Amino acid sequence: MNLPPLKSLWYFKHAAELGSFKLAAEKLFVSQAAVSQQIRLLEANLQCELFTRHTRFVALTRQGEQLLPHVLKGFSCLQNGVNSLRQDEQPHCLNLSVLPSFASGWLLQHVSGFQRAYPGIHLRIDPSDHHANFSQGHVDLGIRFGLGNYSDVHSELLADDSLFLAYKPGLLDVNLPLKEQLLKQNIIMDICPDAEQGWQTLITSLGVCSASVPVFLEIDNAALVIQATLAGQGIALVRRRLIESHIKLGQLALFPGFEYACSYKYYLVGPKDHFKWEKVIAFKEWLLSQFKQDDEAFKPYL
Repeated sequence: MNLPPLKSLWYFKHAAELGSFKLAAEKLFVSQAAVSQQIRLLEANLQCELFTRHTRFVALTRQGEQLLPHVLKGFSCLQNGVNSLRQDEQPHCLNLSVLPSFASGWLLQHVSGFQRAYPGIHLRIDPSDHHANFSQGHVDLGIRFGLGNYSDVHSELLADDSLFLAYKPGLLDVNLPLKEQLLKQNIIMDICPDAEQGWQTLITSLGVCSASVPVFLEIDNAALVIQATLAGQGIALVRRRLIESHIKLGQLALFPGFEYACSYKYYLVGPKDHFKWEKVIAFKEWLLSQFKQDDEAFKPYL
């Protein structure tokens, strides 16, 4: 297939539509000389003149008029092909990748509200600790807990979170000083920067030596930390949003007077084009509204 350079055809399209090399250059953010050069290359390739040059404008020759509709159709087909890859092939199904801790600790407690609000959107949840591979087309959107600096994907902030000292009711007495009680309890440590820093902040505020507070159990999974705490295995610093339902049901309690703001936050992540899809817009708006409602509803427990 012996076709002229695509760049020359692109410049020809703009010059023909605008009737001016100067205006074409302004629209393409190049110099007028660059447009003239590309047109000359195209004319040399096709061995005919495409424009009649005048002082302030250019006009298509008969050959130029013959070529223009084919160029317009060609670029239109290319644009349609590109757009088809960016369009949502499943507008009524939202494939979501989330951390298992967020899925079990928050999303599954609220998902019925989304289904009621948007009955036409079927939600599929893939709980995974690994970042989703959006290039394969199996995932539309992800929810991650981090700093938001994810490579190759667009991210938008959803909400923050804080760590609280949680325990099975009866393990701690809110009427007694925490310092003496802390030294007698099993510490369940969530292996993550926020929890480690949170424990250090709490211990320092109590004037306790770190060495005198041995860690009973270390778990690299927030959901399992919560399960161990629910089972009465010890006390833990856990994210408030993951245990709201347990607090309201009386299964866990929070020791008052301590809150550690997490440096990590909840982000919605995915290819930037996905954020234009109606189902993604709907899900994002529902999430933001639900987080706001949770903040208000949980104030009495703080």
